[in-house]
Amino acid sequence: MVNQVPRAAVHPYPDTLDAIEECYRRGWTDGLPVVPPTADRVQAMLDAVGLAPDTMLGEVPVRRRTLSAEQAAANAVMAGCLPAYFPIVLATLRVLFEHDPNCIHEVSAVTNSTGLLTIVNGPIRREIELNCTDNLFSPGYRANSTIGRALRLILINVFEQRPGVLDRGCMGSLTKFGVVIGEDEENSPWEPFHVSAGYAAEQSTVTVATIQDPSMHGNRYGATAESLLDSIADGMASHGLGIYFGRGIKWVWVVGHWHSELLGRLGWRRREMQEYLYERAWRSTGQLKRLGMVNGAVAPGDDDERRLTVDRPDDILIIKAGGDSGIYSELIMNYYGVPAVTTAI
Repeated sequence: MVNQVPRAAVHPYPDTLDAIEECYRRGWTDGLPVVPPTADRVQAMLDAVGLAPDTMLGEVPVRRRTLSAEQAAANAVMAGCLPAYFPIVLATLRVLFEHDPNCIHEVSAVTNSTGLLTIVNGPIRREIELNCTDNLFSPGYRANSTIGRALRLILINVFEQRPGVLDRGCMGSLTKFGVVIGEDEENSPWEPFHVSAGYAAEQSTVTVATIQDPSMHGNRYGATAESLLDSIADGMASHGLGIYFGRGIKWVWVVGHWHSELLGRLGWRRREMQEYLYERAWRSTGQLKRLGMVNGAVAPGDDDERRLTVDRPDDILIIKAGGDSGIYSELIMNYYGVPAVTTAI
């Protein structure tokens, strides 16, 4: 977008600690200290992507709010991003605005505490040292932590998604600190995810989805691919809210190293795994009613009626990532908003 918006105000604070405390006083933080967004730091962020500060990146109609490049850059600085990370922040925002700008409001307004997931593919992962392996969903890597944090600070500071105000999450979620991961393409038995989505291997991409909390799945003693796949199908049929089964929901299976080694050694391809899970990840309407996930009393035929967790096999996204220290995978349920959209950076 090329529309222009008003520039940000400048507040002089000669002492860095005073500036940090002023950010707290103004409610510009996520609870943790932020890097003061000085004019030179913000300009360096903008220079890295060649944007003028008053360029409008998008508008959220339901909030009557716009986001400028300067605002995005300032929040990226506050989050601790380096300028080299900013293209990923912008690509993620572009997906949100282009898919449905009002979902930027919905991400935090919904009571079930939805978060954002950004999966990064391509050369940029290595260029910025994005973590793709050990402790994948943990703190410890600057790129992963600060990119996700920048997105959350934008939601807070530009769109007023503050807890108890427009962030109406009932229990909250650690995903609101930002979930940014890279695919471990180098150690995967399958082609990189973005290649399977039609992009060239040398391109860098982001896949963006609104999500529920990830669920860890251990399969310690399974000696066959089927035992592993059956356990993942069971997890899909148990995780999240059953009332959303098969209604545009997607799933992301982050296959851990030992699990991917087993599947790759036994010759399982991504498509075969998608089809296997699609056929087996379901619950009956009767089960869901007894669990209180579907309204109404159990009626004749309910126990024979299958509710699939996805509409089609392609709705199960499979990537390889995580460390080689155990027999674990992560399962993530997409939630209404952004249904796992991939775009070039």
